[in-house]
Amino acid sequence: MSRRRILLTVIVSLTLLSLSSLITSCSPIEDNGRIASWSGGLIIDHNCIDLSLIPGEWIESAQDDIRIHYAHTSHGGQITTGLSRLESVNLTFDVSIGYLILPTDSDALCILDGNPPESYITPDLYWQGASALELTQDTIDSNPTLTASLWSWCTQVDYYSEQDVQDYLDAMTALETPNPGITFIYMTGNAQAGGSSGYNRWLRNEQIRQYCLDNDKILFDFADLDCWSNGDHSTYDYSIGEDTLQIPIEHPDFNGDEAGHTTFTSCEQKGRAFWWLVANLAGWNAPDLATTPSSTTTSSTTTTTGTTEQITLNEVIMPVTIVGVVIIAGYALFRRR
Repeated sequence: MSRRRILLTVIVSLTLLSLSSLITSCSPIEDNGRIASWSGGLIIDHNCIDLSLIPGEWIESAQDDIRIHYAHTSHGGQITTGLSRLESVNLTFDVSIGYLILPTDSDALCILDGNPPESYITPDLYWQGASALELTQDTIDSNPTLTASLWSWCTQVDYYSEQDVQDYLDAMTALETPNPGITFIYMTGNAQAGGSSGYNRWLRNEQIRQYCLDNDKILFDFADLDCWSNGDHSTYDYSIGEDTLQIPIEHPDFNGDEAGHTTFTSCEQKGRAFWWLVANLAGWNAPDLATTPSSTTTSSTTTTTGTTEQITLNEVIMPVTIVGVVIIAGYALFRRR
């Protein structure tokens, strides 16, 4: 084989290798979850409320196969109210909510509401402390057809410390170990508080979000759903030293007390998001939507986003640079000959 042919072979091989790296880098990244495998975390937020995008077969699969244990206080009732209201206008979204019992209705999403024998579930009745974990484990053991369990915050994240929230995350993870057949769903706290309480709430919700992303957990982002209405994001100014931050807060559209300390519209939005959640649990690969970030509030968040974008950009630029160098080098060698 001539030297020129050998050189051409080397150039082509290096070019193809570099392009292969480029193709891998540009492949769809399992960002924000919304896929059945949940690699990178499954985040259910304001981007997940269009019921028309969920194929009917996955609604039916959720009704056939998913059995939910849902523990909450008054704010958490927004979800069950929303589900019931959606059902009232469209029987496709049939739901059966049993208070302290798991319904057995066919063709309905069955939900056990409470943590028997308790119906108003504070942290110490679901995850906070040994007796709470025992109570939750007893509910799971007594209802072997359950497939998922979650607990909704009230206002605890308004004043909980970082360690308090870490205790919640650790307790949820601890529940996962002896219950491999149960999907535990994490939640953020509601976004009604303003001022310093709202700032602390936002920090703690960010802590929960990041944990779920880092550990491939499933998150129902209650706070994010509070803050978005018809594509509009509600925030307030909060100053720390010389910095003024934009802290997400419940949208004015949802300032009311029709149910669970909010409006029926807010409840329905959370109900729609819950159908996205259970359809994913049933195995639906949700579409990769153009998403609106849940939070872009502080410099640390902006830095995190910037780092992610830079990594992605470098992954694309590097192979292109290699291709360019190889082609230029090859051309120079040909010219010299």
